[in-house]
Amino acid sequence: MAKFNIVIATHGRFGEEIVKSAEMITGKMENVQVLSLLPTMSFEDFMKQADEILANTEKPMMVLTDLFGGTPCNVFTALSRKYNYDVVSGLNLPMLIDLYVNTLNMDDSDVDVDQLAENCIEMLKESGVHTNKKLDSEE
Repeated sequence: MAKFNIVIATHGRFGEEIVKSAEMITGKMENVQVLSLLPTMSFEDFMKQADEILANTEKPMMVLTDLFGGTPCNVFTALSRKYNYDVVSGLNLPMLIDLYVNTLNMDDSDVDVDQLAENCIEMLKESGVHTNKKLDSEE
């Protein structure tokens, strides 16, 4: 059975807190690592920590980041050339839960990281809802 690894990289402690929120729904999340870019960290410190995490994380894996074009996304995208993995930006709670639950029982032959990345983007699109208009359209 594949041990799918998820690495989360965000500004501030958003990544740590979104994992705690997801665990309220999924239970304890295994094979999920978080790297937080804190105000006291230099770019070099963040890059070094990211490199260490990636060097010690087995594939298959995917990196989820909070903001396209932000330092966490840029660092992990640059390192993806060295370590050969996919990065998806726009991390939200539904995306994380969906990715985690869908990879729990995958066999090695079932892991299609490209498809998982597309599923993350689709979940991101579906999870944003203007609830007032949704309610109005159902009446």
